Amino acid sequence: MYSNPIYAPATDMSYQVIARKWRPQTFSEVVYQDHVSITIRNSIKNGRISHAYLFAGPRGVGKTTMARILAKSLNCAGGPTDTPCGTCRNCREIRDGHSFDVIEIDGASNRGIENIRELRESVAFAPVEGRYKIYIIDEVHMLTKEAFNALLKTLEEPPPHVVFIFATTEIHQVPETILSRCQKFYFKKMAVDAIAAHLAFIASKEGFNIDESAFYAIARASEGSMRDAQSLLDQVVSFSEGHINEESALAILGIVPMESHIVLLRHIADERAADAIMELDRVINLGADIPRYAAGFVDTLRAIRLMKNGIDLKTILGLSAQEAEMLTSATTLFNDEELSVFFRIITDLQRDLRFSSNERISIEMAVLDLIAAKARPSIAEIVQKLEDSARAEKSHSDAVDRVKKKTVEMTPIDSITHARKEETSVEQQSAPGAEKKSKSEPLTLERAWTRILTSIKEAKPYLFKQLQTMKPSFNNNAILLEPADTFNARMLDNKDIALIQEKASAVCGKEISVSQKGTHNQNLKGQAEEFFPGKTPDEIQHPSAAVSENETDPLTEKLIDLFHAQVINDKGEQ
Repeated sequence: MYSNPIYAPATDMSYQVIARKWRPQTFSEVVYQDHVSITIRNSIKNGRISHAYLFAGPRGVGKTTMARILAKSLNCAGGPTDTPCGTCRNCREIRDGHSFDVIEIDGASNRGIENIRELRESVAFAPVEGRYKIYIIDEVHMLTKEAFNALLKTLEEPPPHVVFIFATTEIHQVPETILSRCQKFYFKKMAVDAIAAHLAFIASKEGFNIDESAFYAIARASEGSMRDAQSLLDQVVSFSEGHINEESALAILGIVPMESHIVLLRHIADERAADAIMELDRVINLGADIPRYAAGFVDTLRAIRLMKNGIDLKTILGLSAQEAEMLTSATTLFNDEELSVFFRIITDLQRDLRFSSNERISIEMAVLDLIAAKARPSIAEIVQKLEDSARAEKSHSDAVDRVKKKTVEMTPIDSITHARKEETSVEQQSAPGAEKKSKSEPLTLERAWTRILTSIKEAKPYLFKQLQTMKPSFNNNAILLEPADTFNARMLDNKDIALIQEKASAVCGKEISVSQKGTHNQNLKGQAEEFFPGKTPDEIQHPSAAVSENETDPLTEKLIDLFHAQVINDKGEQ
């Protein structure tokens, strides 16, 4: 009837995919969910069978499989037992999905109140062959609010021959009124080691020639789901011929090996932008999925940072020996702060890739951001530089304080010479590469003037303030004082001049002469001497000192006439 064999119907439908063929049939065959299987087995042994169970956990970790094994345990011909025989009629029908007493309902497609009403009506009927009528409702969280309310009364007071087993990946969407009436069991996402070991067991039974590293690659790609891992293994075996290694497995799955991520990180560490972009170009030309490549890069950064903080990744991530060695060598490339910045940049890239119209540009810009982040100094380096600078400044300040302390204990002339010598030494030590001088420079009047003013300030503060308004000129051992404002400046008297000479000579250790230039007041004194010849300078500057309180000073009268002035006494009264 079919002349062309291509259109002939398939006659051999006996092949089963690995996920179905190797589905666990007993509690002991379930992988990585011992905390659930042991609890249920003990409850069956002790006759403590609940009327409602709820299995929650990620996809492909054994929830529905555990529900079917529980159903076989309850309805096995030799049961209830924690080790169903698998050969009796009830066990075979439950395994094949033909049992009248085990009803599997898809909560996603039978979620309405009408479906639950039908269930409530059928609950009243006794089981056909088994001891229990078992309802397995998968994805129970998909039921509507009205359906949950309709189920609630039956779940609270079910007939003694009815057992409900609910399975869900979203337990938070199940109402609390339902949860409170069930025994809840939480299934774990499977570890990479557990999945890889089970895949190796299946491969040994099926006669597949696969490297151990390929099992780890498949296990990581499955993201904790045994069902997904078995489906990927089936895909790899179907595509490859003969020996299967890690590279061929990754190529079939469209996954870039970790080695590419390590190479990219080395280019980033050396700040070689051109080489980093060329590595991206190579990966993209191989047809790699960019979002998956970014996800693998995040996993690599995570692994390096965990290893850098002393965490054993062999147990956590299930790495092969070669992968662990590569990651260990990469831990020296970056500090912890840089890895934290890198992680934020790549996670931002993953978010942007969902909405990007050009994935290549996005990942290239992200890699350049990583290189720029590596080139910037870290906070730890900045803090270290500030601490070093503060330490050097404190050391210099301590040295200056020691010089000042020694100076106070010496004579004036020795302290000046010694202070200058010590200050010069401190400055030379603080300046890198500066040559040390064997002798200090001699003290001059210009350098000693500040010290002279300081000594005068202690003796006569008012004179110190007046000298601050004057401009000194220095010539060998002589000081000439000139008022900055020649009109308003007051003339220094002989006592002030003598005090300045005394202090200057004491500071410098030699005789110093002091004189002053003429001021407006001095010009007035010259004019007054024309009116009052024979008067001394003190009598002219202080005319009130030459007369008594009741006498009239002739000089004062002349000044009053000359400037139309008024006489004010010491108390400020006219």
